[in-house]
Amino acid sequence: MSNQPSFWPPPDLSQAAFVADNAVVMGVVEVGVGASIWYGTVVRGDVERIVIGNHSNVQDGAVLHGDPGLVTVLEDHVTIGHRAVIHSAHIEKGCLIGIGAVILDGVRVGAGSIVGAGSIVTKDIPPLSLVVGVPAKKVRDIS
Repeated sequence: MSNQPSFWPPPDLSQAAFVADNAVVMGVVEVGVGASIWYGTVVRGDVERIVIGNHSNVQDGAVLHGDPGLVTVLEDHVTIGHRAVIHSAHIEKGCLIGIGAVILDGVRVGAGSIVGAGSIVTKDIPPLSLVVGVPAKKVRDIS
């Protein structure tokens, strides 16, 4: 993890399973038990709090950030794919966010859903849904 100067106390990463040396984790960030933050990832809790749940993983090059009043939340067992952007969104338990997907402000992705690679999500996603495209649209239920 980067040792950049900060106005915020360093995040408590003691429960994380792994935080890459070149990941940037700053501001008010809560990281759950067994969570992992991979190479080149940026987790910026400088504007608003970010919560990463137990056993969730944020893969290489992903960005988590937010706007005032909109906490960014990854619940337990969430996978964020390489280069994905999660901005002021709430990702419920067991979701998979594909490589390069973008989840925009205020969106809630329902439990167990899958967001396809490269999708841009602008509206809430119901639980157990597969969504793809720009903008992302539901293509089927996940059974």
